[in-house]
Amino acid sequence: MSSPPPLDAVAGRSGATRLNLIEVARGSAILAVVGLLYSPTVASIGLVATYLAFVVSGEAFARIKRAAASPPVYWGLAFLGLVIMGTAYGQASWQERWTDVLKWRTVLWFIILFALFDDERWKRRLISSFLMATGVGVTASFASLLTGISLWKSPDALLRNNVTQAMSFTIATLLCLWLARHYRWEERGRWGMLLAAAFFGANIVFVAGARSGYVALLTGLAAFGLWSGTYKQRLALGLLLPIGTVLLVVVSPGMHMRLTQAVQEWNGGEEAAYETSMGARKLFLRHTMEIAARHWVIGVGTGGFKRAYAEQIAGKYDQNDWRSQVTGDPHNQYLAIVVQHGLPGLAVFLVWLVAMAAAPAGPYRGVAMAILCGWCLTSLFSSHFRTFAEGHLVTTFLGILLAPERRSDGGLAGAAFPVFEEPMS
Repeated sequence: MSSPPPLDAVAGRSGATRLNLIEVARGSAILAVVGLLYSPTVASIGLVATYLAFVVSGEAFARIKRAAASPPVYWGLAFLGLVIMGTAYGQASWQERWTDVLKWRTVLWFIILFALFDDERWKRRLISSFLMATGVGVTASFASLLTGISLWKSPDALLRNNVTQAMSFTIATLLCLWLARHYRWEERGRWGMLLAAAFFGANIVFVAGARSGYVALLTGLAAFGLWSGTYKQRLALGLLLPIGTVLLVVVSPGMHMRLTQAVQEWNGGEEAAYETSMGARKLFLRHTMEIAARHWVIGVGTGGFKRAYAEQIAGKYDQNDWRSQVTGDPHNQYLAIVVQHGLPGLAVFLVWLVAMAAAPAGPYRGVAMAILCGWCLTSLFSSHFRTFAEGHLVTTFLGILLAPERRSDGGLAGAAFPVFEEPMS
């Protein structure tokens, strides 16, 4: 079978128009990621524009075919295929089935950006735009908190809500640390990046108050240190991170309160007289595990979780009891996949995660793995790989950071080396 023509040759047959459409797609992706922070409408416009420009560029097939040679892409495609196959069985309505398929568009977004961002300049532009957008947010958040001036939302949720704010600032923290480590700055520049990282991290700990943010930040810092640090730095991290975590819990009243509240709610669990965040998760966990035990082979089918849960709790609680409420989300990404797609579905999803972790990302590897590990852990208590904001954020950065550089002959080289500044030796 002959190989597809080089991307430059494909683009050349249509002149500048197709080349410009690829750049329009990349620019629209930047609009989308900034929109994810502040406006679902702007984000949706950016997402749709990216897809449209990519499809009509004339390069979509060649780019996807080349990208599919990379394990993160073909395992992502395999998982999407399994989700679509799941629409062929089960009791869910067709609307429920395709609504659930649509929620996994975050995986498709990862694939598209992996195919699009093979140009180092555009990686740089997206990262810079994201840091500027989050920089505006964190500055406004602290300014509102310290001055008492009301802005469009409260200081803990200027970026849509407190979870989106905390998860976005987690990515920003890790990117700033990565920039400080991998580039030769003037001393002021390097310390500026470290200060920015501290600024973002402080907002997560002292302002946003989202437990997902605490988990993602601490997990990300640990993973970043393990992947990027020297042996001595890893040893120091292993000693200092637990101590630092305890100190943060002590000095941050909000963090202490939120974590204490989580423990109390979990211990109270489903026996509480009223619904609590962690109590509901404990209830969902028990019932979801029982459903999964009965449907572990192929699952109940795409979109079938809500009906399966309704059958599971039918007749067990009084209709006025909060525990009688039917949920379509067990707040555990992995169990949700087992229920709908069985253990084979979970296996494919986990292989996709491992494929991303094993991808050769060069100097980007540390920050990409830090982001991935944070999301993997928070997804034990959420569905952060397919929620609109958090799901698109993580797949955006994994897609662009893991995307290989395009060679002059149209093939894919190893991971590109960033050119913000001269790389450190």
